Amino acid sequence: MKVVLKKFPLCLGLLFAVATVAGAPSSCWAGNSAQVRLAGHVPARSVASARRLGRLPAVTQMRFSFTLPLRNQQALDDLLRRIYDPADPHYGHYLTGAQFTERFAPTVADYEAVKSYARGLGLTITGTHANRTVLDIAGPAAAVEAAFDLQMHQYQAHSGHNFFAPDREPGVPDAVAARISGMVGLDSSAAWHTHSHAARATEVPMATPYQVGTGPGGGMTPKDIAAAYNLSSVGATGAGQTLALFQLDGYTPSDVAAYAGYYGISSVPLQNVLVDGFSGAPGSGAGEVTLDIELQMALAPGASKIIVYQGPNTAKGVLDTYNRIATDNVAKQVSSSWGLSEGESGSSFLSSENAMFQQMAVQGQTVYAAAGDSGAYDNGSTLSVDDPASQPYVVGVGGTRLYLNSGGSYSRESAWNSDGTVTGGAGGGGVSAFWPTPSWQQRLGNVASSVMRNVPDVALNSDPGTGYSIYYQGKWWIYGGTSCAAPLWAAFTARVNQQRAAGGLAPLGFANPVLYQVGTGSGYGSTFHDVADSTTNLYYPAITGYDNATGWGSFNGANLLAALAPSASSTPTSTPTVTVPAAPAGLKATAGNGTVALSWSASSGATGYSVYRGTAPGKEGTTPVKTGLTTTAYTDTVANGTTYYYKVSAGNSAGSSPLSNEASATPTAPLAFTSGVSGSIGTTTAQIQWKTNLASNSVIRYGTSSGSLGKSLSSSTLVTSHVVKLSSLSRKTTYYFQVSSSAGSSTVTSAIYYFKTQ
Repeated sequence: MKVVLKKFPLCLGLLFAVATVAGAPSSCWAGNSAQVRLAGHVPARSVASARRLGRLPAVTQMRFSFTLPLRNQQALDDLLRRIYDPADPHYGHYLTGAQFTERFAPTVADYEAVKSYARGLGLTITGTHANRTVLDIAGPAAAVEAAFDLQMHQYQAHSGHNFFAPDREPGVPDAVAARISGMVGLDSSAAWHTHSHAARATEVPMATPYQVGTGPGGGMTPKDIAAAYNLSSVGATGAGQTLALFQLDGYTPSDVAAYAGYYGISSVPLQNVLVDGFSGAPGSGAGEVTLDIELQMALAPGASKIIVYQGPNTAKGVLDTYNRIATDNVAKQVSSSWGLSEGESGSSFLSSENAMFQQMAVQGQTVYAAAGDSGAYDNGSTLSVDDPASQPYVVGVGGTRLYLNSGGSYSRESAWNSDGTVTGGAGGGGVSAFWPTPSWQQRLGNVASSVMRNVPDVALNSDPGTGYSIYYQGKWWIYGGTSCAAPLWAAFTARVNQQRAAGGLAPLGFANPVLYQVGTGSGYGSTFHDVADSTTNLYYPAITGYDNATGWGSFNGANLLAALAPSASSTPTSTPTVTVPAAPAGLKATAGNGTVALSWSASSGATGYSVYRGTAPGKEGTTPVKTGLTTTAYTDTVANGTTYYYKVSAGNSAGSSPLSNEASATPTAPLAFTSGVSGSIGTTTAQIQWKTNLASNSVIRYGTSSGSLGKSLSSSTLVTSHVVKLSSLSRKTTYYFQVSSSAGSSTVTSAIYYFKTQ
């Protein structure tokens, strides 16, 4: 069905949609379509504490993005659960980027509709993304204000930082609101920051417990790290693995080369990927980029390469850079040392970011993020956590202080807490205010919250007092902070994935399910260094087992690696005979809206599967509609209203199996509105009308306040064009109302609108 989107004029006082967030209703509709407000775009906390400077000049060029939600979210959640369940046939069968896009990305039609809407507003499309979850837009402030019924204002924060922000949530037509999850970049209040602390190596005091390493200034060297964390005897060095770094600044390659040369380690090839026109020139955050590269190189010197993704330090830049890592799908171990307090990110941004981390997880990419350097007070004053470390598909990495024996071997660790103050530095951790408890944190006894996501998941040495020697700007520095811990965990994962590949196993992928499984197992004491000395991250104490100060603790390298990557089996003495696999069993077909989701049991020895489709029983034909599938699931895009019949075959180098059992399904469009709500208003009457795709009843609830729609009028006649007339209304009175229609067990309900009688 072709969707025509229109730009709607300012309201002339007829009919309005109630805002979906707190505040007075302020958006309007005209003709047959309503505008609704999109929540989560006004940085209320930043604006409340800042000084307003005036309107943003009308000619100011703004760059922002529309974000689109993933499709088939329930199916994606189920697939993620199965991929990380060792008892499930889908275990370790990750999707390619193309498979993810085919099954879960927004549709081409929706993406094109949002493009058309943007162009219709006079805005310019500046970038598209392969997974269709982001559409980059630009236009002058005047066009943005007119397009979304808001004003752009300039502010100055107490810190002196100038920023712009909208005065209200953006308004878009219903048809657009149904296709997008939000907008990113309408304000510039947030600046992502690094989680690192540095001091010149020549200025560092040499006092216990300071500087336990043997490098310049007493900082830890690559050999020191390996010795402290039981990796000296591990043969895996990350060979064959590609690492990635998320960065919002540039670096000087000669610093990295000097670091590698000084320690006599392999200079891992670097590849720069510049996003959103970022120049790559080093700025104030270049020390972060440099230390991340050097520490990944220190612990994974055999890696094939390190890809340094670099984007601008804006909300749009952050989102586009993470999305590039996901759509490239080259690196299977990723780390980020940049963050922002969860409450400053905004709900729309957090949800859009989550879609990218879900894609990385289903593709088998492991993402580590520094949990912050302000202890349990990530925003500097109240209990809070850092994004993206609190994201449910990211491994949050907290901080410890490391103590070594005289020979450099591991002695113990405490929660990093430099001096009992936020400014002094402490390992991040606490409870998310946004994300519910993920499955792998449920039923843990030591978590601070049983209903919300707990942070961190793991930890590693982060105290600047026991920090790392880093070569930067032609000099040696000592660096600490959870920024150091995240890239080291990613480098450790490169070693794990090297050994998993040697054993014929898939990459580790999203690590939390298995890390928590190991943490709750009988071998926990030998695989992790549990921090349980009651030291705190300014609030949460380190206790036995999991805690919100250090998570499960740091890795006991060789032991945890063995638990995550069993050794490769011995080489067989003869080549085994390959036989044709058996027919797949248990084929199931589940109808959706224009789709049929298929799943079946794996056939032993199969290297691929083919899907056959027909429109009558036993008429699937001999030509498959899909070949080369490496997973035991496939979603077929078809027309609604027709019953489709399917069979599947398995294949390998010996040939194809017989066809599976037959399964069928009839996709049907769900009940939905096919037009906006419209109407005509009189002195004591109002006629309200709308349309649905299926014959259904008509219900309208109304009242004189949005919180009390106590009156109702309904019709049980099943129709697609709905008309309800309200009578005996008071003159010059504002009424709020909501319409709904039901067909069988399906119900659709509109937003709350209001009108004023004449």
